[in-house]
Amino acid sequence: MAKGYDLSELYDLRRGFTIIALTGRTGSGCTTVAGLMKKGFDVADYPPLEDLSLDLNTSKKYNIIYKFAKENFKPYILIPYLKILTLCLLNRDFKYFISFLSSEKLKKSILEFNSKIGEKRNWIDDDFMQIIEYFKKNQRFQNCFDEFNKKINKIDFKNPKKGTSLEVLYDIFFDKDFTYIYDEIQSNFKKRATSQHNYIFQIVSNNLRKSGDPYDTTSYDPKYVFTIALRLNALIKAIQHHNKEKNIDTTKVVIDSLRNPFEVMFFKQRFSAFYLIAVNKNEDSRESDLKKDYKDYNKLQALLDQEYIGGKGKFFYKQYVRDCLEKADIHISFCSEEEIKSKNLNRETDKIPIVTWQMQLIKYLSLIDHPGIITPSPEERSMQMAYSAKFNSGCISRQVGAAITDENFSIKAVGWNSTPEGQVPCLLRNSDELTKFYQSDSRVVNDSTLESFTDFEKTNLKFKDILIKEFSPNREKNNHFLKGRNVCFCFKTLHNACYDGRNQAQTRSLHAEENAFLQITKYGGNGIKGGKLFTTASPCELCSKKAYQLGIKVIHYIDPYPGISEKQILSAGSKRPEIRLFNGAIGSAYHWLYEPLMPYKDELSILLNLEIKDLAKKQEEEIIRLQRKVDKLKKNKE
Repeated sequence: MAKGYDLSELYDLRRGFTIIALTGRTGSGCTTVAGLMKKGFDVADYPPLEDLSLDLNTSKKYNIIYKFAKENFKPYILIPYLKILTLCLLNRDFKYFISFLSSEKLKKSILEFNSKIGEKRNWIDDDFMQIIEYFKKNQRFQNCFDEFNKKINKIDFKNPKKGTSLEVLYDIFFDKDFTYIYDEIQSNFKKRATSQHNYIFQIVSNNLRKSGDPYDTTSYDPKYVFTIALRLNALIKAIQHHNKEKNIDTTKVVIDSLRNPFEVMFFKQRFSAFYLIAVNKNEDSRESDLKKDYKDYNKLQALLDQEYIGGKGKFFYKQYVRDCLEKADIHISFCSEEEIKSKNLNRETDKIPIVTWQMQLIKYLSLIDHPGIITPSPEERSMQMAYSAKFNSGCISRQVGAAITDENFSIKAVGWNSTPEGQVPCLLRNSDELTKFYQSDSRVVNDSTLESFTDFEKTNLKFKDILIKEFSPNREKNNHFLKGRNVCFCFKTLHNACYDGRNQAQTRSLHAEENAFLQITKYGGNGIKGGKLFTTASPCELCSKKAYQLGIKVIHYIDPYPGISEKQILSAGSKRPEIRLFNGAIGSAYHWLYEPLMPYKDELSILLNLEIKDLAKKQEEEIIRLQRKVDKLKKNKE
């Protein structure tokens, strides 16, 4: 038999270099997932098929993935985000580090934070001062700190050169003495107060993104937003350079974890081999696990609330987990093995089985290495429709998409959050047009440009005053920064600035789920009782009531933001829908992971050197062969 051909080189671009960053709320399981990626493949981490009550197709897919991962899953190099922040602290020497910890500004910030979390004891004078004194007396810590400070200041992180700089950075990061510095800082803060430890590192990361200096709390310039990302990027290059020098053919890195959307954007635009994986856990499980891990959970809650308030507007430099989740390429739903077994045993016939987070993880790591090795799940196909639909949204705050299917995952409608048909979405409106109308003596109401504005916006004096106050002077002063951008405005934001209270009914847009429901009615579609709703957010109270009333059986959602729709609306009654955190690939990753490099039949033909001919083809060739033989005999006879 003829020998086949190895196709490894065709996949080297995929398998040779991969960067994965994890994102998720505190307690979602990012660190656990990162640990498994660092560990590599271990049979003990993956449950036997017979224990999970899977349907035939799901078990077949898992079998294929399991065998491929067992052969190809290589450990990832772990980069903890807090370790990068520690690297940034070495920008200054030990004395500066101590002066920062001892500064009145930091003490004031901590005291304000302590008042928020209800810390009654004098933590500054007790634990905090003990930490500072410990570092002062630790000569090894001080010597290592200053030694690395001298080395790291020679590295240009914006343009790290091949060779010396990259080698120095690699040696620092993986040096046992640097790990010692990192461990000492983490352990000394954590054992005295977890909440304050996390808060101080939030301050450090915020300082880096807004001033480029971990110790500078006052400066503010958007150009520094990529400071941490640049250091991560330089370290990844250093790892890649080191591996090439050592003839290591693969560089696989996992970052635990990214929580600022601009840092996510940095890597998405820098590397085609970058994937953001969101690790999600339903809110009840997450809260229960955090209470087990943290004795002072109520104090920790003040920090957890910070995860959803930054990363936008003037607070671009803060963490903003919701936006990171929306930008994720792959979503993993973190459930325990016992919980999965219970749900699968009791599931109805039309519901796709749930698999463990470990199984989800090796599925996507395998697809990164070998695209198209299996096909997408029905949930992925449906959520991809919702994800694509969201970009039709004209909302300037947040784009959301939704898709409705019947019980067999056949698409019945899609929707996105935007204004009713015939009205102009906020993205396409211009504040200058409304301001000119306010300033016009003639009040030309028949001007076509004014049709995009409501009577309320044109006549309400409070709304007029706030729009002029906020936009006119700032537009005049900063016009040179716009560079052709349209200056639109959010009606809800300005309305809330005029009147107390936040009422969802006062927004201009329909919600994505609501819009999808209405499409079915509008175009005379069939009912959706027993169907499924897919939303790229999490359903609000209003949309949850509509889904319940229409008989939706399962709601698949992405953003595990804690609202009251599940506990207040969806958990009551006799026909309550099931709520499922989505797991799967969406967006461009959907195409990257499921589009094979070549048809799989052709791939196997090359690997095994197959040349299977159908019977008709064989007969045709035999007839041609015999005809040539006859022709040759005739010629010889003549």
